[in-house]
Amino acid sequence: MNAYQVMIGVPSDDLENALLARLAEISDIEVVSVYRSSHDITDALTHFPSLDVVLIHEDLGPLPVLDLIRDISRNRPQLAVILVSDEMSPDLFTSAVEAGARGLLHSDATIEELETRVSSAAEWSRTLRRHLEAASLDLPIGGRRGRIISLTGAKGGVGTTTTAIHLARIAARNGQAVCLVDLDLQSGDIPGYYDLKHRRSIVDLVDAADDISAAMLAETVYVHPDGPHILLAPVHGENGEDVTAHAARQILGALRSRYDMVIVDCGSAVDDATAVAVELSDTALILITPDLPALRAAQRLIAMWERLQVRDPKNVTSLLVRHSRKNEIQPEFARKLLRAPMLRTVIPAAYRALEEASNTGDPSRLTDESLLKAFGKIARELGLLESAEESAAEPPTGVTSTADAAEAMLARSRQFHGRSDTGASMVEFAALIPLLGLAFLLTWQLVLIGLTGMYAAHAANEGARQAAITPDDPELILEEATRRVRSPWDEEGTFHLERITVEGREYVEVTIAMPMVLPGLDSPWEISSRSMVFPER
Repeated sequence: MNAYQVMIGVPSDDLENALLARLAEISDIEVVSVYRSSHDITDALTHFPSLDVVLIHEDLGPLPVLDLIRDISRNRPQLAVILVSDEMSPDLFTSAVEAGARGLLHSDATIEELETRVSSAAEWSRTLRRHLEAASLDLPIGGRRGRIISLTGAKGGVGTTTTAIHLARIAARNGQAVCLVDLDLQSGDIPGYYDLKHRRSIVDLVDAADDISAAMLAETVYVHPDGPHILLAPVHGENGEDVTAHAARQILGALRSRYDMVIVDCGSAVDDATAVAVELSDTALILITPDLPALRAAQRLIAMWERLQVRDPKNVTSLLVRHSRKNEIQPEFARKLLRAPMLRTVIPAAYRALEEASNTGDPSRLTDESLLKAFGKIARELGLLESAEESAAEPPTGVTSTADAAEAMLARSRQFHGRSDTGASMVEFAALIPLLGLAFLLTWQLVLIGLTGMYAAHAANEGARQAAITPDDPELILEEATRRVRSPWDEEGTFHLERITVEGREYVEVTIAMPMVLPGLDSPWEISSRSMVFPER
């Protein structure tokens, strides 16, 4: 832990020497400066951003000490001020607290009293400073325990990084604060999958691992537009040796206190950092492919974790990737061989679908429906689609050990989506009603056009036949022509018959006004048909 930084304001050398002598006996306290006036203290505060405690004697001038405490509390609310006095009284304690001091300390206090009072005030100051920094940087703050999910490949090339990236994207789209940690310290390649360049990595947090502030995290993590915050592995693999087990434990603990979800890509190598990640994780996931070498590697890895007391085998969950119905080893057989809990969802073997997203460094280019659906189901099984409050309140220790809870969650999700789909269907159907009505009217109008043409042809044929028999009786010709026509096509003003001569030949021409599908509208179109008259001998 970094030493508490303390500033002293006293009016005399004797008081300064006495305080410095006692504070020197306390290893966790560092005196950064000593001042003899209130103005010097006010000017110096801006030069010590990490200052924890200010000890001010009641006789310090020229500004009255209570006014000085008020100014410091107003301008630096995260800074703890302790009033040092030669005499202790309830009235002085009340006045000091009302001015903003964290406590009252006698000038002749023992080393134990001094250590207790200063340490307590410094812890309060650091806690408040972390909260204020987190609020100003829009980072989640402590107060509840986030979840850690570690992903480890049984062997290289099984898709650990791809799976971690898409799970982080899904959780971020669900509104959770997510940090994706690349703990494959030797060969981590998340920058390649995201096409990003960032000069900071997890190594930059090692020296300050015991006291990681929100400002340090903000400078170290990369905030991707998709939502996840990304903590990268070092560019040079040999620098990964700097991340010790203690540093990894402190860093992951700091991330857990500030994020709803911490997804750790452990790669396929086993070292101190990845062992700590697996130990701390709420869900330890091993990715396996449907082949015997991968299954044997997973068995060796689980056995190693058990021997090193990193994780009990019953708390390890496996995920089958590159599944195909053509594989010799199917999920049920893999589950029996591995003898470990396994997620119900498997990732299909869709190699080509991953190429564009991997080669362009843009995970959003993955559009394969089967893969996206598989990642979504896995996220639901792991609890990534729960609300942040539910996740923090009840973090699962193993997915398969809570199979009933996962099934209930899936049922609730289906019920919710069912209700939302029903409402959307009703709205869409209401919007389609006018279009369906218009389509029906157009179809019926086409039917009327066909009937009008048919009646015109029949009437012309009957009229020509009757004209051939009784050429001098137009009324009988009209009567025979209209006999084959139904209402309203035979009404007056709608049905017209005319005998015409074209190139020396006589024809009967029938013209019928086409009815409109909407009542009250006059038809703008007419359909005609003519038939030649063959005189009877």
